[in-house]
Amino acid sequence: MNNSIGELKPCGIQVDENGDWFHNGNRIFRPQILETFYEKLDQTPTGEFILTDFRGPCLLDVADTPFVVSRVDLEHDESGRERIIIRLKNISRSEVLDPDTLATGRDNILYCRVSAGRFLARFSRPAYYQLAEFVRENDIGQGFYIELNGNRHPIA
Repeated sequence: MNNSIGELKPCGIQVDENGDWFHNGNRIFRPQILETFYEKLDQTPTGEFILTDFRGPCLLDVADTPFVVSRVDLEHDESGRERIIIRLKNISRSEVLDPDTLATGRDNILYCRVSAGRFLARFSRPAYYQLAEFVRENDIGQGFYIELNGNRHPIA
């Protein structure tokens, strides 16, 4: 990227903490547009989100993260191994959760890594409660984990 972050102009696009996108205060609803935005999304080493369009990169105004987990399901793969499938708001494809990336943040909000670990995703309240079905407290009562296929994955 040729531009430094200081030279990048704002996109005029905001993403709120629920993963809803807005342009100049108007909510963006069209799935094709949102999917394109996610394909063109990148993040700087300092955490700012950049959207690249035909004019080049611009800065997004993001309240938390543009990625929000909207649904959680437990499945079994072809070999019978358990895996947790997550759906992300505004994105048509699903992902397999990497349980080792689960962590709680400020205000006990649950996060995980998505897109091969590139981005942080926030769990929506419904997805949090869906995942909570699989969460267990550790033996000494000072932490939580998810157990999949006999392996414990602590929640950081």
